[in-house]
Amino acid sequence: METKKIYLAILNDGNLRREMTTTVIPAMQNTNGIQLIWENPNKTWASPISSNRNQIVKRFLETDCDFLLMIDNDVVPLHNPCELVFADKDIVGSPAKVRSSGQIMVWVAYIPHSDGIGYSAIDLDSFDDMFDLLEVAIVGTGCILIKRKVLETLKAPFHSEFDEDGVQIYSTDFAFCRKAKNAGFQIYTTTHRRCEHFKTIGLNDIDAWDTINYFDRSNIPYNIPWGEYCITQKDWHFINAIIERETPKRILEFGCGLSSLLLSEFGEVASYETDPEWKAKIEAKCLEKNDLKIIIWDGHNFPITDDSPYHHSKFDLVFVDGPKEQLKGGIGRDAAIQIASQVSNHVIIHDAGRLEEEQYQRKYLRGIFKLVRKSGDHITRCHYWVRRPKPVTLEDVKNALRKGNE
Repeated sequence: METKKIYLAILNDGNLRREMTTTVIPAMQNTNGIQLIWENPNKTWASPISSNRNQIVKRFLETDCDFLLMIDNDVVPLHNPCELVFADKDIVGSPAKVRSSGQIMVWVAYIPHSDGIGYSAIDLDSFDDMFDLLEVAIVGTGCILIKRKVLETLKAPFHSEFDEDGVQIYSTDFAFCRKAKNAGFQIYTTTHRRCEHFKTIGLNDIDAWDTINYFDRSNIPYNIPWGEYCITQKDWHFINAIIERETPKRILEFGCGLSSLLLSEFGEVASYETDPEWKAKIEAKCLEKNDLKIIIWDGHNFPITDDSPYHHSKFDLVFVDGPKEQLKGGIGRDAAIQIASQVSNHVIIHDAGRLEEEQYQRKYLRGIFKLVRKSGDHITRCHYWVRRPKPVTLEDVKNALRKGNE
């Protein structure tokens, strides 16, 4: 068997994890058929990250090595990455979990989204454990093996993509994969050879993040992923339990999305939305089973006027969701939560720990409603409020405490 030479570069900040130096690297050094050239870690400590990676590529190309293996110092392969050489692929990324923008933990392995816009993370646990390699569009660079011919072909391979205004569209790893794909190279991920990704994180923050390992497939008929710009699986698990118990027939919502479609499977939903384009996108997802009406409003003034079909209506449940107040011209929760307090005995607030939501929950719900359940302690989680038999004040609470201590 011909010996293959791997150039190993561990990108670092001056520290290497014990798991790498005591377990993974010794295993790599003893791989049959592999000669491992480990670059001095003092040379792979540089910023910005794109420059560091491109400098590593230049030094790699000055050698006669067959493959470049780059591993970040906060990533530890849970396997011997040298064995990936024997697959003889252009690019192989061993996936680690990362936190995406939608409060969801995903494996860094993506395919183009079915609507042609952007990319969707893959649920790797849905693949049989005999299925080891999967061709994808994007992999992360936390643990990536690249064949020499790829880096001989691509000039300045690691560089983010920016729009005409200088705003980043795709980060370094996404941009590298897009460039490689456009040059005709194939990219693979390993479905079951994965990595640990070490991060410092608050315990409340841990509770907030959902998982890409789907346990709820209610979203599938609508082809809308959990998280990102919609509710997460954890959110729906919490909301759905309330729906099953309270069986609401008329639901008011502020901020349409995947939640509108799911809620309207159980009853009539009136959803007030501020973005006409988003309204049209959600309406296009409606199925026969959805009893959904989406109404445009300005996000500030009361949408339920004298000529509104919902004037003086009572709703069995109100769900308040949408972007932060600072986004989309100051559209916020003030009117939404005030209306919720007037038209229903049951209110769910999404992103309930954010500053604006906290402020308006105290203003309109506290004392009149009782906070009976939370889906978690992080700012993005849901709060479920139920109207009290009669309003209470702080003095009422103090008096009750005094009586209890007598």
